Amino acid sequence: MPVDCKIDTYCGCSSMVEHQPSKLDTWVRFPSPAFVMPEFIKDFITKGKDIMKNKGKKALALLLAASCTLSGSVLPLRAAVQTETAAMDYSAIFDAEYYYNAYPDLRQTIGNNPTALFEHFINIGMKEGRSGNASFNVKAYMLNNLDLLPVYGVKDLSSYYIHYITFGQKEGRSGIYKEGTQPQAGMLSTYSTSYDTTEDRAVNVELAASMINGMEIAPGAKFSFSNSIGSRIPSNGYVVAPSFAGGKVVSSVGGGICQVSSTIYVAMLLAGITPTQRYAHSLPVDYVPKGLDSAIVEGYKDLTFTNNFDFMIVINATVKDGVLTVSFVQKQGG
Repeated sequence: MPVDCKIDTYCGCSSMVEHQPSKLDTWVRFPSPAFVMPEFIKDFITKGKDIMKNKGKKALALLLAASCTLSGSVLPLRAAVQTETAAMDYSAIFDAEYYYNAYPDLRQTIGNNPTALFEHFINIGMKEGRSGNASFNVKAYMLNNLDLLPVYGVKDLSSYYIHYITFGQKEGRSGIYKEGTQPQAGMLSTYSTSYDTTEDRAVNVELAASMINGMEIAPGAKFSFSNSIGSRIPSNGYVVAPSFAGGKVVSSVGGGICQVSSTIYVAMLLAGITPTQRYAHSLPVDYVPKGLDSAIVEGYKDLTFTNNFDFMIVINATVKDGVLTVSFVQKQGG
C-alpha cells in the first residue's frame, strides 16, 4: 500500500435587479443602493474558475453583473441590465429573524433591521463563518464536502456559501451536520483517518500522534509539526517503513508520519486555520482526499501555522484500533 514519506522530494458591468420581498421576509437580495463588489465574489470568480468552466457561465455573468465597477466608481444597484437569470437568491442560507436571534452582538450593534442584517451577512458574516439560517452551517458544508477545501481554503469562507447557492443545492450537497459528526461545545474541529495496525508504519503513526497529543498553542504562537515530533531516528523510537521519494515508494526511518501531519492538516482547515507552510506528496496518498495531504521532510518540508485566535488551542491526537483522530479544541479559560 502506497504510504507517506520522511524523505519526499519535489512534489511537486452592471448592477443586479432588486429582489421583491418574499413571503418569508422583507429583506432584498442586494439591498444597498450602491453595491461594491465584496472580496468573496472576487475570490469566487478567481478560485472557482475550474468549477465554473463547465457549469457556471450563467452564474459568472450574474456575479459580474451584480458586482462590476468601472474606473473605480460604484454602479448604482438600480441601474440593472437585462440578464437571462434572476438575482442571486440568498434565501437558502439567510433568514433575517434567525440571524438576529442567533447573535447577541448583532442585536446590540445592528438591531432588528432586516436590510442591515443582510448586508452584514454578505459582507462580514459569511467571511466569519456565521450561520444565516438553521439549514446551512458552513463548517458542516466543509466537512461534508472535503473536495472543496483545496479549491477555496479557509482565508475567506464566503466562497462556500456562494458555491452552495450556485451549485451545491442542485448537486444535492448538504450544509447540515450528519448524525454524530457535529463537534462538541468548545471543539473547533475533528477529523479521523484509518491505518493498518499490523504494518510497520503503524509504529511511526502512533509515536508521532503521541508527541502531538495535548499540545497547547497560545495566541500568536507558531506550530511546527516536524519540530513537535522530534527527529525521525531509531533512538527516538521510529522504525523503517515505506515512504515516498522522488515519485517512488522507498523505505526510510519514520515512514508513516505524514498520515499524522495530513490528518492534522484537514482538521486545521475545518477549524478555520490557514497553514503558513504545507507541501503535497510526490505520489497520491490513500488516507485523505486529494489535495489534503501534507508531506514532511525533516529540515526541508513542514506543516506549520500560527494561532490567530484570541484563545489557547489544544491539539488532541489519539489512536485506537487503527483510527487516528485529531481534534482542535479551545482551551477553557485559556
